[in-house]
Amino acid sequence: MNQPKPSRVPLKWEKSLEDKVTRSQFESRLSEAFEAVFKERWPKIHAILIRMVGDADEAEDLALETFYRLHAQFDRLGGSDRVGGWLYRVAVNLGLNALRDSRRRKKYEEQAGFEALRTPRDDNPAAAAERMEQQGQVRLILAEMKPGSAQILILRSAGLSYQELAEAVQASARSIGTLLNRAEQDFEKRYKARFGEPR
Repeated sequence: MNQPKPSRVPLKWEKSLEDKVTRSQFESRLSEAFEAVFKERWPKIHAILIRMVGDADEAEDLALETFYRLHAQFDRLGGSDRVGGWLYRVAVNLGLNALRDSRRRKKYEEQAGFEALRTPRDDNPAAAAERMEQQGQVRLILAEMKPGSAQILILRSAGLSYQELAEAVQASARSIGTLLNRAEQDFEKRYKARFGEPR
């Protein structure tokens, strides 16, 4: 009778086994580590995606997809210092893909219009309409930009430090200022060409 060949044990498990840690103990520790990263990083990832797509439900779906992908890659990524940049990169790429999808954009605009009609505002309706228009314009320009440039602008506006930006875009911390400046200039040029001077 043919017996199946045992699958290769990942290197980390071999090291863990050498340290007399069972596979189930390793997987339990991995699960605990993932849960800690999830609890720590979820609010920031979700907030970034809300700012990008402008829809809390869609942002939650994208954040869940981000963490699902992290879970599938978690043991390969190693320490949590590498996880942050990876998470930001995946989240922003998913957000940019969502912005580029015209059906989603159209659906969001329709839903936002209905929501604006249903939700009473305490502030000036004209100011609220102008703010919504500007947000739509910013999202449109970001969707047209190169992904790397859009990514660095989005993450910086979310409050990431230069070091966190460097991890997210896989660049040296010294080059972030230059990359950010170029992205800002590209955004400004595109915005002015399409919409004129900002009000």
